[in-house]
Amino acid sequence: MRRREFLTTVAGATGLALTTSCRHDPNGTENKGHRVLVVAFDGLDPKITKKLVEDGKMPNLAKLISGGSFSNIVTSTPPHTPVAFSNIIAGADANTHQIYDFIHRDPRADDGPFKPYFSTADIVAPESSWLPAAIPLGGQWQVPLTGGRTVLLRRGPAFWDFLIANGIDAQIYYLPSNYPPPTPDGPGEFKCISGMGTPDLLGGYGEFTLLTPNAPKNGRQVDGGRFVRLRMRKHRGEAFLQGPPDFMRRNNPDSNSPPEPLKSKVEVVRDSQSPVAKIRVSGKTILLNEGEWSAWTAIQFQSQVPGSSAMGVAGAPTSIQGAARFFLKSVHPKLEIYVSPINVDPAAPVVDISTPSNLTIGMSKKFGRFHTNGIPEDTKALSHRALNEEQFIEQSHAVVTERVQQYRAALGEFHSGCMFFYFGATDLLQHMFWRDRDPQHPGRVEEQAEKYQSLIDETYVGIDRQIGYGLDALGPDDTMIVMSDHGFTSFRRGFNLNSWLVENGFIKLKDPTKQAESVLYSNVDWSKTRAYGLGLNGLYVNEKGRETHGIVDSSEKQKLLNELAEKLRSVRDEDGSTVVTDSLEVQKLFSNADPEIAPDVIVGYGDGYRASWETVLGGMPRQLIVDNMDRWSGTHLTDPQLVPGLIASNRKLNVESPTICDIGPTILEEFGITVPSGMTGKALFAPEQSKSNS
Repeated sequence: MRRREFLTTVAGATGLALTTSCRHDPNGTENKGHRVLVVAFDGLDPKITKKLVEDGKMPNLAKLISGGSFSNIVTSTPPHTPVAFSNIIAGADANTHQIYDFIHRDPRADDGPFKPYFSTADIVAPESSWLPAAIPLGGQWQVPLTGGRTVLLRRGPAFWDFLIANGIDAQIYYLPSNYPPPTPDGPGEFKCISGMGTPDLLGGYGEFTLLTPNAPKNGRQVDGGRFVRLRMRKHRGEAFLQGPPDFMRRNNPDSNSPPEPLKSKVEVVRDSQSPVAKIRVSGKTILLNEGEWSAWTAIQFQSQVPGSSAMGVAGAPTSIQGAARFFLKSVHPKLEIYVSPINVDPAAPVVDISTPSNLTIGMSKKFGRFHTNGIPEDTKALSHRALNEEQFIEQSHAVVTERVQQYRAALGEFHSGCMFFYFGATDLLQHMFWRDRDPQHPGRVEEQAEKYQSLIDETYVGIDRQIGYGLDALGPDDTMIVMSDHGFTSFRRGFNLNSWLVENGFIKLKDPTKQAESVLYSNVDWSKTRAYGLGLNGLYVNEKGRETHGIVDSSEKQKLLNELAEKLRSVRDEDGSTVVTDSLEVQKLFSNADPEIAPDVIVGYGDGYRASWETVLGGMPRQLIVDNMDRWSGTHLTDPQLVPGLIASNRKLNVESPTICDIGPTILEEFGITVPSGMTGKALFAPEQSKSNS
């Protein structure tokens, strides 16, 4: 599919016809109140959007704001999507929800100086019970009876808790920082599908597989995927997809490593002449032409426990099911097959990804299977060339088509209360194609730029149709808000924060000659280290009594923070550009910050700069500032002032400088609900504009 065909299809993605019906309240009487529709387009930049509206290229957005408002909106600090949506959900900043980055750390990990983890969700051990954790079967096998559970780490109530408690319906689709999906109490009807943070079947962000005869015998792991040897014998090939650890195997007591992973066999036969191949997996046969995507396919990962067939007949689960799509990348002379991350199967979810838990099952029956992974666009596959640009765009198109179909169907059934629908493709496409619109980007390739430099603008134009669908579904007394959590800018150069800390004496190495080889802080002498960087904007003091090997006394901490701030703000690139515009002390910004979670400093990077890829998890190359040559070339992980989001609505704003913390209180005010004292945001519309249910 060519790019312009993709954009046309996105703009007119097929959906169910909108229906009209009587609105009802929870008591079954006609609901005379209005509805509130919020549509979030991640990363929609106000400068780009305003220009396209002025040029007449986003007529539905122009119609929305003709009697209402369009404004920048202050984003979160730092401007990360999980942080920003936590602000939106809580109606308050990190003082309340305690989310500060994509990555947090446990400062007292048992097996090292600290343990990094995803900031919005974590797995906790099962609570004590009179039941044993597992029944031993002999040798290395067991039948697990209890297991860990995933908990949402975002603190404080959500705006929808107050809606549901007051009998107002709420539908929440794909919002980040909302996994596992909540189950609020109250008479209102609640529907929810979790978004960013929802894992793939392996428990991570999502790992692609490229089956290729060129892979090493034991495969090759990369960030976000793996290259797996496709063993060929003439025109037949065989490989194995990796699943989660075998839950029926015991942990090896002599090792910290998890049990061997479950596997699923893939068999391939290609035509000797034509570019066609037949794929056999989990009892299903898929016939693909070269360059063709498969439909979603259920994949079984079967435990190798002896007697598994008999146990399955007896009702004991011995396998885990996920779902994936296959792409036949090439047939001759080299047979290569891309396999998407193994998603939690919405038709048979092994973990709850929706409320009610059977919501995705019903949707699968209506629409077919769909992406459930929290970040469905496979950016890592593009960065590692498992997919090329056109193939990535086509995959993104499939995600958008699914979401638009669900969005239109939800609009057709939207009879009361609040509906909040999130689209993430705008963010991921900008991350991957920003360099094509930036003549100063060091990674820009002119041939690619000629082809893709207008892709972002055209994507904005395409999403204008979704705004139109919302307008068509609403009446004159209903409220519609279109918003983004942040804007965008260019990621031209990466700053190696930990390398800078080494150079300035804040980190001491065990062996300075091996600085460039250090990964995950393996070469750090913690007994002489005063500060370290972790995550995308976080900087931590190695504080005594908090970190496992802390050395900085609390009485010395402020002096160290002042020194760090002064030196960071003085960092200049070779051309004199400012690399760090601000060093934000967290305790001064967020007086209730949990010191066990929050960084001590949020680094605000200047325009064109971001934390380097190595910085995120403790790498420290010798060069301080490096060109970003990755396809991931756009960013918003800068000084928050550089990347405001936007808000557009059919109501006039009553606030001069709106913030994303105001979204939740505004929704509550629209339904006549008093804004709770724990919400620091404010209602954005004048009271006389609000159409109350009461």
